[in-house]
Amino acid sequence: MKKVMRKAMRKHRIVVLFAALGIFIGLPVAAHHSGVTYFDVEAEIVQHDATVVEYVIVNPHGRLVYTFTDEAGNEQEWSGELASANNLRRRGLGGEVFKPGDKLVTVTGSPSRSGANFMRLTRVDFENGDVAQLTGANAGITRAGE
Repeated sequence: MKKVMRKAMRKHRIVVLFAALGIFIGLPVAAHHSGVTYFDVEAEIVQHDATVVEYVIVNPHGRLVYTFTDEAGNEQEWSGELASANNLRRRGLGGEVFKPGDKLVTVTGSPSRSGANFMRLTRVDFENGDVAQLTGANAGITRAGE
């Protein structure tokens, strides 16, 4: 009976050890995937009349690089973080959605906490009326007239 109890206790300790390791390893990953770590999700930037420079679908996050002219008349280059490559493709936001030179009516997102020209993109409105919703349950592309 004691031998059976020792085996059970040993298995219990191993399970507890692996559970603890899982929690400690998982915490940094959860922190990385928290938008509030890098972006001010309470604030929203809306930039007008932008032009796509580059659209890169890579892991861990896709990126849209674009330019626009600020209120002072200066051209600025910004970069917007997106979801993972797989997530973008599944939602119809593959490599053909944004092409260099595309005109964007508005680019919307949460600004970087660092103050860099960088944001977490949430929505892009195209000149032709298409809308790319980049976050949330309804993320995807809505074509004008659909």
